[in-house]
Amino acid sequence: MVKNRKSCEVPDATIHRLPLYLEKLKLLQAIGVEDVSSRQLAESLDIKASQLRHDFHYFGGFSRPGRPYQVAKLVPALEQIIGIAEPVPTAIIGAGHLGQALANYQNLDVQGFPVRGIFDTNPKLIGLEMRGQPVRDMDELEKVIKEEKIRIAILTVPSTQAQVVANRLVEAGIIGIFNFAPTDLKVPEGVAVRNERLAVGIMSLSFKVKCILQSQDEDITEV
Repeated sequence: MVKNRKSCEVPDATIHRLPLYLEKLKLLQAIGVEDVSSRQLAESLDIKASQLRHDFHYFGGFSRPGRPYQVAKLVPALEQIIGIAEPVPTAIIGAGHLGQALANYQNLDVQGFPVRGIFDTNPKLIGLEMRGQPVRDMDELEKVIKEEKIRIAILTVPSTQAQVVANRLVEAGIIGIFNFAPTDLKVPEGVAVRNERLAVGIMSLSFKVKCILQSQDEDITEV
């Protein structure tokens, strides 16, 4: 369990691996696995066991040296560390194609992020229901955030609107923004931002694909 500021000061790479550990452990739990070694868990995620143990060391280790992890205990421990032991009410700002896809993504609820507000400025979208949630006018933003105790917002608005909307979110009490807008946001200390760049991601994939193709061409040439 994260108890103080120091215990939250862990490398970003470790933070990004925690959900992967949790996802894999939940799959093992679903098929009845009770114990798993660091080597088995690490190999299933294609990382080194030493890296996994190092990651877990930030939070107490979870088991004695040489002993396997108890899946039934490790799952709730990681949920507590990540902050999803209790549901985290979430808002989606922007009900266009991406916003609608995210609103209809069932795993948000399953993983502990129930959508409690969807907002847009387009009159044609306002009132449209997505999985039981109506798209609301942006005029209702602050009221709904306060009533639903929303602390995380998913931002899918155009880049020209992103900063203005982010400012409103912060003022309303949002402390975590998952930003899909292709622009960097300026937020005060105490507000976390995760930028998800779809174009950057696919270009990174393109680079790897190019390298694979070049390698295959070189192999054919050598033959």
